[in-house]
Amino acid sequence: MYEKIIVDADLCIKLGCSEKYRFLFEVLPLISEKIYMHEHAFSEVLIPESAQKQLKELVDKDVVSIVSEKALSKQEKIIYRMAYKMLSEVMIDPSRPNKNKGETCSLAYAKATGIPIFATDEKTLQPIIDKLLNTGIDDIHCFRIIDIIELCRNGKMPLSRKYAKALWRIASGRKDANDLFDSKIWPVME
Repeated sequence: MYEKIIVDADLCIKLGCSEKYRFLFEVLPLISEKIYMHEHAFSEVLIPESAQKQLKELVDKDVVSIVSEKALSKQEKIIYRMAYKMLSEVMIDPSRPNKNKGETCSLAYAKATGIPIFATDEKTLQPIIDKLLNTGIDDIHCFRIIDIIELCRNGKMPLSRKYAKALWRIASGRKDANDLFDSKIWPVME
């Protein structure tokens, strides 16, 4: 379990996409002691309704704290603005200013406050973070759905293989999810 993480909308949407399985509500608290979400990323979780409901329930129970740069100290605001500027130049298209804004705000907040884990399912984000933000001080690392499965497989998260497979199948949205899970991600030992 991590000490603190900041969560992106895409991870919440993928984990919360099922009415039947409440993966977002059940799994997110197992990942970290303190869970933060930037208000902009929070506002991006509109659909599916099941994800929005589970996330709101986590916020109402004080499991997830909604944050913004408004509450930062003067020094933290300087770091936030610098990180946001660097990231936005690479991640935000002026013709679509809200695309990737949640990630940009969240990463800038994480850099300003020393949150080391960004829970997202963006595959190509770590190289951008490494290039623009990671200097060896308060480095940020992405934590993805596949990492949840690996923690389960390695016995570091108390979820069964069956539960992890259902999570993977639903959250990944892949047609080959079952085959990939059984052959490469968590093969059944004979």
